[in-house]
Amino acid sequence: MELIRQQEFVQSFHYDALPEEHSEETAINVSLNPFEIKEEMEIDAENNSIMGLRIEYKIILDKVMLTGDVAQFVQIVNRKVDKIEDLTTEEVNELVRPLFVLIERMAYEITEIALDAPGVQLNFSQE
Repeated sequence: MELIRQQEFVQSFHYDALPEEHSEETAINVSLNPFEIKEEMEIDAENNSIMGLRIEYKIILDKVMLTGDVAQFVQIVNRKVDKIEDLTTEEVNELVRPLFVLIERMAYEITEIALDAPGVQLNFSQE
């Protein structure tokens, strides 16, 4: 699958210290939405697709909560995708992997700074 990716975009990122007694739970919402290709985009709408990718997350660590929203637009070259069901699980994973890598990186960096200790290494890989 040939992809042309725009830059990942951090819509929001938030770090909160949690009290010892809390009821928060980790939640991750991944969404992929096909976008209509407009004439001014100068992209062949018959044979290509534009997907909007978004991950909204709430990650609960030991005494810390990270929340946020990251997004990216991706052009799928020479493939028409009208709905998410047109993609295999492997293709969906390939599309969203860079967003998970970005979340992993931000989590590591902010926890390293905020906790003045080695950063927390998240691992979203499915291997």
